[in-house]
Amino acid sequence: MRKEVKHLGISAKAILMVMVVFGTLFSSCYTKDDIPVVQKPEVVPNKYVIEGTIVTNNNGQQETLKGVTVTSDKNGVVTSGDANFIVTVPSPDIYTLTLTKDGYDNITYKVVVPSPGDQITGQLISVNVQLTMYLKNTSNPGEGQVGTSGGTVTQGNATLEIPAGALAANTNITMNINSDVQQAIEVNGTQEAAAQFLLGEFGPSGTIFSSPVAWSVAYPSLANYYLANTQLQYRANNGAGDWTILETGVIFENGKYNVNLTHFSQYRMVYRASSMNSNDVVENLPAIAPITNETAGTVQITEIPYEKYEGGELEFAGTEWTTLGADLDQIKNLVTEAVKAKVQVDLSGFNGPVAAVFQLRDPISLLYDYHLLSKGTQDINYYTFTFKVYDKNTKTEVTLTVNAKVAGKVSISVQNEFCGAHHTHGHCGHIYNGGAGGGMVIGD
Repeated sequence: MRKEVKHLGISAKAILMVMVVFGTLFSSCYTKDDIPVVQKPEVVPNKYVIEGTIVTNNNGQQETLKGVTVTSDKNGVVTSGDANFIVTVPSPDIYTLTLTKDGYDNITYKVVVPSPGDQITGQLISVNVQLTMYLKNTSNPGEGQVGTSGGTVTQGNATLEIPAGALAANTNITMNINSDVQQAIEVNGTQEAAAQFLLGEFGPSGTIFSSPVAWSVAYPSLANYYLANTQLQYRANNGAGDWTILETGVIFENGKYNVNLTHFSQYRMVYRASSMNSNDVVENLPAIAPITNETAGTVQITEIPYEKYEGGELEFAGTEWTTLGADLDQIKNLVTEAVKAKVQVDLSGFNGPVAAVFQLRDPISLLYDYHLLSKGTQDINYYTFTFKVYDKNTKTEVTLTVNAKVAGKVSISVQNEFCGAHHTHGHCGHIYNGGAGGGMVIGD
């Protein structure tokens, strides 16, 4: 019985197989139009992206950072907006992202984009990261827990000495030092010839000390000289508002610039001109072509084309500059930024005459057969600055002289006169004066 059952079972399977085969053969008798078409499914590849936010460490607080360039080592395409970025990458892999921004240390991060598996297709595979950048030369910011007994926080060439009793409780102190050269602008609502050479940011922001703490920092950009006539300035840590000058002096001692701080703000050490003399010379501009109304009726004249001088230039005068040796370029850089802070002009060249347009505040009505006769003058400003440095070895002072020539204010006078067919002139007495430096000027 069992054998029969087993046999029947096999026969049944065989019969089924035959039916399948014959069914296939029979189906070949159908016409092409009768056969249903089954589309092969299209495989849509996955899309892989790295999404991120860039932050900076500001006095122990993380803040989003805009304007960062993000690149990938494997042909990643970067889309950035505000402090966020998106890198589209071709496949699962390990990617090295490089972050660059002026005033910040370049930094790299490795990001792993995992494989979702062969069964997942047509999906957006996103890896989210938060990346941190630090101000230039501060990729390892100083940080330390300091208690009531005092302590020291160091970072690179900088040291912060906190004496006993300065803090009322244990505090996590941070210190970031930036040695980029920048113009020292917005000082108590006025402008001096000064350049920032060291910027210090400390945290927690707003900390007040019961007794002063000592900040000491080297400036390795100068090997043989140190800067005289330096000044300490501060402003709120949020970076808003003018800088305030502190009476606290900056003392160069033991190879470092040293100051005392009573509270945490944003501080900068500034290199200033020791003196400045100025002299303005008025120069006549090239002749201005007359504007004539040769059309019947009245025309409104709103602008007058003319030529003027632009920009400014520096002269590093005297033989003292040749004694600076390896420090020459850095000191020239500091001095140039200091002068630019005062004159507020690009000093890469004094150019002219160049085309410009004088725009009148009120239009001039020019009658038929009348014309405008114009002439112009421009103030050319000459400055002499002195800066001082000290030789570290001989302790001798070196006075450096810098001459600046800067294009200044433009003034134009306009005279409205009758031409007439035979060039006879009748003076109308309408004179318009005005002036300003730069591009378009407004007449009075």
